[in-house]
Amino acid sequence: MTHSSNSQISRRALQAAGQPISQLMGMALSNPNIISLAAGFVDNASLPVEATRIAADKVLSAGEASQTALQYGSNNGDQQLRQLILDHAIEMNNAAAGKTAEYNTSIDQVFITPGSNQLLFLIADTLLNPGDIILCASPSYFVFIGAVKNIGGQTIGVATDQDGIIPSSLEAALETLDRAGDLNRVKAIYTVPYFDNPGGTTLTAERGKEILEIAKRWSREQKIYVISDEAYRMLRYQGDDTPSMHHWDPSLEHTIVAGTFSKSFSPGIRVGWGFLPADLQGPVGDQKSNLDFGAPLLAQRIMANVLQDELWLPHVDKLRAVYDSRRLAMLHYLNEFLGDVPGCHWHETRGGLCVWLTLPESIDTGMQGEFLKSAVEAGVIYVPGEYCFASQGESPNHSTIRLTFGVQSAESIERGIRILSEQVKRWQ
Repeated sequence: MTHSSNSQISRRALQAAGQPISQLMGMALSNPNIISLAAGFVDNASLPVEATRIAADKVLSAGEASQTALQYGSNNGDQQLRQLILDHAIEMNNAAAGKTAEYNTSIDQVFITPGSNQLLFLIADTLLNPGDIILCASPSYFVFIGAVKNIGGQTIGVATDQDGIIPSSLEAALETLDRAGDLNRVKAIYTVPYFDNPGGTTLTAERGKEILEIAKRWSREQKIYVISDEAYRMLRYQGDDTPSMHHWDPSLEHTIVAGTFSKSFSPGIRVGWGFLPADLQGPVGDQKSNLDFGAPLLAQRIMANVLQDELWLPHVDKLRAVYDSRRLAMLHYLNEFLGDVPGCHWHETRGGLCVWLTLPESIDTGMQGEFLKSAVEAGVIYVPGEYCFASQGESPNHSTIRLTFGVQSAESIERGIRILSEQVKRWQ
């Protein structure tokens, strides 16, 4: 078998090589007995087989409509599903806010994609020229950071605390860029407002409004969008829901919302969605038509039945119980095994699937460090925190780890954290 030389491969393809998730999966596969606290997968035993069968049977026993479901669909997605998703989002936001808002969002602003990652990539590809900038939390979702880099854009990390991006730090970053004459290169602010991946933090309603107001105020040379990646909103185990950015921007003038059923229903169905500002409908749609002419219609029709027949929310309730028990197990064992180790601390997330762990400064948790190799040999793997920091802005913390609790049992979580703690005490 022959291999193409680098001169035959595009710069973007070469840039995409060696992504961290592929390397980590390779390390895990080389040791089948390893406890993976790295992969952001969902619980296999909790996948909604029966609900999916009911919804799929309904799609495939609908006469002529069954044949339509096996055809190409529209670029924007199935109209019924788009309306159901929009209605649900508005209902959730009004309930969280405790009052009814007037939403001016059209169904034409709702896009269906095969998972939310495609939507995030489309947004970045639509907005960014080489050298353009997206501001994001520090740390932030490493897959999106990688996508921006692959397109030729830059991410700049903004300081965070337990409530997410700090508005004053965001203002300071914009002021610095303005003084350098680079404000016109800032295209968006990226947030994961609910149970951030990897940090586990949740934006308060006040923070969300502040970030949106900052984006509006600094849109002097061109519009700055706020990308609200809401992949984990449904996975709340503690506390009350908070309104989405969409609630504070009901016409979607500056706000882009990304959502998915991958975490709250099934990644195999592979249905995500986006709410887009009117001025991005055409450009994003054009980019999408270059990829696939629309997400698979069969999967969309199945999800429409899942929502319409009220099969989704009961499943979410079951997931919350499963994941909450694992979240509590991870937090308990972190406290038991690492609670007395100086320099170790973590955010006690109230939802999602991630816990962000900081180790003593003397420990390098990175891919090239000895600590990771030693941990893998001992039987546990994690995502090095260094991958979760932007290319510029806040400096990467090389003593951090992203842990996930979605896949492993409480017993495996205990073993994994115990092994990890033994490595910490060995290397500190």
